[in-house]
Amino acid sequence: MKTQDLLKRLDWDEFERVVILSPHLDDAALSCGALLHALRDRISTLVVSISSATSRRLGTDGSRKLERRHGHVSARTRRFEDIAAMRSVNADFVHLSFADGIYRRSPLTDKLIYRQARERWVAPRIDDMAHIEELYLVLRRLCLDLGRILLLSPMGIGHHVDHQIAAQVAVRLAATATGAELLFYEDFPYVADPRVGRGDQDDPLQALGRLHLAAVRRLALPVDVDAKMALLRHYASQVPALFDSDDGMRSRIAGHQYRSVATEFYWQALPASTCTPKEN
Repeated sequence: MKTQDLLKRLDWDEFERVVILSPHLDDAALSCGALLHALRDRISTLVVSISSATSRRLGTDGSRKLERRHGHVSARTRRFEDIAAMRSVNADFVHLSFADGIYRRSPLTDKLIYRQARERWVAPRIDDMAHIEELYLVLRRLCLDLGRILLLSPMGIGHHVDHQIAAQVAVRLAATATGAELLFYEDFPYVADPRVGRGDQDDPLQALGRLHLAAVRRLALPVDVDAKMALLRHYASQVPALFDSDDGMRSRIAGHQYRSVATEFYWQALPASTCTPKEN
């Protein structure tokens, strides 16, 4: 399959806006940082962060108490980080009030759906179906029927349940919407380091296969490593967990390459049953 230049391959004048779905408050920057830089003077860009809320649970006394899980930073801190990052690349943004997967509870039992850390790296569970449907309806109202848009979605590389859900909803949106073209971005750093996430090897073709899609085109965008690192440093609470250090961040960004150049990759796909790979 040929790899083509993202900025040259698409006719940007035909889009009114680019909409990037970000499962959490750093995913758009992690996976699309170079694209955010490239588009800031080219076209209006909206980043929709899905899991942005502070999770609270109704207590026995009727009060709503803040939920915390070990090792996780408050949503308020992460929202402030994201605001600074998005402003630095002149991107519009919206923070939706959905809870991160680690906080979501079954509407039937009120128990956590994904109780253990390893359970975040599985297929979405039946108790999460209400969340998925609500997310679809919110994104349909927010993103669609506003003119011609380019919708960017994670692929679900690494199996993170929130990324898989975002991808499933994006496929449904593109299938039911008028004027939306769907493009997938590779989930970073999972695509660059299989030890991050579920810990097994995963790749774009496998991720598309789980969505019952087949790749028709891969698009490449060169990365200014220093510029992307400057963007990601806004997420100070997340860098240690994702990369260990600044050097670790540089190594992973610089190491994901095409023709010896650090690169972000984007994929066009169609339903597997009808797909014939394209060469131009």
